[in-house]
Amino acid sequence: MSRISPIFLTALAISAALGLAGGSAFHWAAPQRAWEIFTAAFLWTLIAAAGTTIGRFYGERVRRGNWRHGLWLAAAQTFPLTTVFLLAAATVAAFAGSWIAIEAAPICYASTFAVAFVTGPLSVITSPFIK
Repeated sequence: MSRISPIFLTALAISAALGLAGGSAFHWAAPQRAWEIFTAAFLWTLIAAAGTTIGRFYGERVRRGNWRHGLWLAAAQTFPLTTVFLLAAATVAAFAGSWIAIEAAPICYASTFAVAFVTGPLSVITSPFIK
């Protein structure tokens, strides 16, 4: 049984906090400003996802050319952070009558897929760990 990294748990907590901040903007800000705050919070979640992905690649010493493991690792690091962000944002925004999770989820997951699809192959191609 594998242990969950404290760094990954920290990134999950940060994503949840960012989701709460992004979702709460729909309570107190004008709709356009709330979407801007939500988008900014989500971009910080993507930055955290990319950073923890790169860190995990180095920590696990993923070898150059190990595509299967690299793509799996990138997806396993990025999608949970997006999911936690959207769940936290949806929970808070629902009290303001906003259905942000339904409206934003496809775009957020497409952005997450893009981050995973970029960080995974780039990390595998540029890995300092030779076969």
